[in-house]
Amino acid sequence: MRKDLLLVAAAAVLLCSCHGKEDPVPMPEPEGTAYKVAMIFPQEEWESLHRVTDWALENLKAAQQGDQKPIVLELEWIDENGADLASRVAAITHDASYAAVIGPEYSANARLVARESLSYRIPVLMPMVTSTEFQRIYAGTNKTDPNIFCLSQDDLAQCEAVLSKAQEYNVSAVSILSHDGKTDDYAASFQQYFTFLALEKGIPVDVSLIYEQADDILPLLRASYEEWDMSSTLLLFVPSSKEDMLAFDRAVSSMSGPLPRIFCTDIAHEPSLEGKLESTYEGFSPSGEDDFVSAWKARTGSLLPGGYAQLYDCLALVAEAAACVESGHAGSIREGIAGIVGAWKSSGGIAENPVWNPAGMKEALTNARNDDVWAINGASGTLHFVDGSLIAQEETIYRHWRYESGKFSLLESSKYSDLYGWGNDPTSTIIEYPDYVTEHPYKDLDSHFAVLIATSTGRSNYRHQADVLAMYQMLKGFGYTDDSIILIMEDDLGDDVRVTPDGENVREGAVIDYKLSQLAPEDIKYIMSGQVREKTPTVLKGTIGTNVFFFWSGHGARDGVLKWGNENLEEREFIRIFDWAEGHFRKMLAVMETCYAGSMASAVANFKDKTSGVLFLCAALPGETSHADIYDNALGTYLSNGFTRAFRSTLEGAPGISIHDLYVQVAQRTTGSHACLYNSENYGSIYLNTLQEFLVLE
Repeated sequence: MRKDLLLVAAAAVLLCSCHGKEDPVPMPEPEGTAYKVAMIFPQEEWESLHRVTDWALENLKAAQQGDQKPIVLELEWIDENGADLASRVAAITHDASYAAVIGPEYSANARLVARESLSYRIPVLMPMVTSTEFQRIYAGTNKTDPNIFCLSQDDLAQCEAVLSKAQEYNVSAVSILSHDGKTDDYAASFQQYFTFLALEKGIPVDVSLIYEQADDILPLLRASYEEWDMSSTLLLFVPSSKEDMLAFDRAVSSMSGPLPRIFCTDIAHEPSLEGKLESTYEGFSPSGEDDFVSAWKARTGSLLPGGYAQLYDCLALVAEAAACVESGHAGSIREGIAGIVGAWKSSGGIAENPVWNPAGMKEALTNARNDDVWAINGASGTLHFVDGSLIAQEETIYRHWRYESGKFSLLESSKYSDLYGWGNDPTSTIIEYPDYVTEHPYKDLDSHFAVLIATSTGRSNYRHQADVLAMYQMLKGFGYTDDSIILIMEDDLGDDVRVTPDGENVREGAVIDYKLSQLAPEDIKYIMSGQVREKTPTVLKGTIGTNVFFFWSGHGARDGVLKWGNENLEEREFIRIFDWAEGHFRKMLAVMETCYAGSMASAVANFKDKTSGVLFLCAALPGETSHADIYDNALGTYLSNGFTRAFRSTLEGAPGISIHDLYVQVAQRTTGSHACLYNSENYGSIYLNTLQEFLVLE
């Protein structure tokens, strides 16, 4: 027995001598709780993106040293450009084993991911999606059970950054060359708002160009070359991809002579383009706090790419939300994220240390576990999000970059906040119109008539027919009869049509005179001139004593074109509508709810002397788009347009309002375009004339 004990003791001594202080026994890693996160980004960028995700995971691990049950994020990478993206997204967003989705990179794919995520409200964090239209739509869905979180302000902030720099450079005018926004939310943001914001800042707009494919770029540049004052003009280029940026660079490099100062949107600020572009460019990209930018440079030896700080913060948010769940302070990762990004309102505090180092990450996790959630001091700034919807970070740091001699350089940075987001803020620029006090010799008013036209079809264009029906109901409420209203619309939306989700059915009782498909664009001039034909039995029954209210709602295009279903109504045909109507009205108020409406109104106003008595109130200036308003998530479409809603609410509240005051109030309530008047010099005093003369009050 003693011998056995001696052998055991000897073995113990030998074991201890083999594992002394210089060679400690490796302790097993504590078993943590794994949270699976889907990462949706283009495969060709994964290697570069791993530089930031690896850093975040290293800091997360270091922050939990000694924890018995650490949080572990398992990243599963999905190719954003893969042919199977739609099926992969559908599977992920309906699989409870995924804690969150981070991505995609491009706005073009954001709607797909967001739409699929709504079924089970899986949290989706988007570090680089800045589409204004996307954020407008999902700000609505986020008002209850928020699950879409954008780590950057929308593209209005980038427009603001570029235009602020344009003012600093003292440019005389700006221009924009953008990819076609019909299928590209990202490009649409700049098309719709850049010229609007330029005018808000008092900067003239020279040209606004659209290309559909890369081969269009060079011809467009050459055609506009003579319109630019090269010494003092700024051109903003909005590519849809890196390939388009390369095509633009080839076009610019082939041009002879001076060019405008060229700014490019953040897609151009891509590390893979370094050394591949020949010309000089500037721009702004979402960036990070100065200390993070410096730390990145020290760690990687390279400049911080746009959106990488936001990607780091996405991982930090998921980790802290997981800590909230494990401590019982949140029921899900989604609830945890919503609580964190909204915490700055309720807790009144911001974590002291930045989350991009282990000490800051540890502080964030400790706070979450102790139910003491403060706003995160993130790599991209303080992570407090827009109040109410939590759709996007309240402030975004944009860093000015320059590309020159084959290399990117980073310059100064500025913070931009929620300037005009989602229709909440009024337009500040009100156009001053002179008062023409000399009244025209109008005959006495003896009758009223209205012509209401919606020129689009289908659920995707729901708002145009809905607005026409709402206008119809408003006029009926003011005393119009069906005999004095001509209503033209396709009527393909069903029997229940609303302009607000909980509003009244504006389709009820409406008497429709013509379906849009029954008429060609040229038929309107016969209706407006009272010419009864087999095709147009119902016509304007007006005389020189009739006031006519004319409302047109639909799509407008550049260069003097209005859409009529799938057909075009050219400028000359639109002019004939009012030319032929002469003698069939006393005064006419023409309210135009289309993009670029001002271009058509100005064409009529400038047509010889045939426009006496016609006053146009338009939703947008010639170079601007008008904007939809009130999105219905159940229907998946917009219910109304912002300008029309402002017009109706103003008129219903004050039917005796002067035309000038009506214009001012509508302009102030219309976001994203400048409401405008045309032909007031051939109409009369907009201060003395009121809207009451177009209404039949009971």
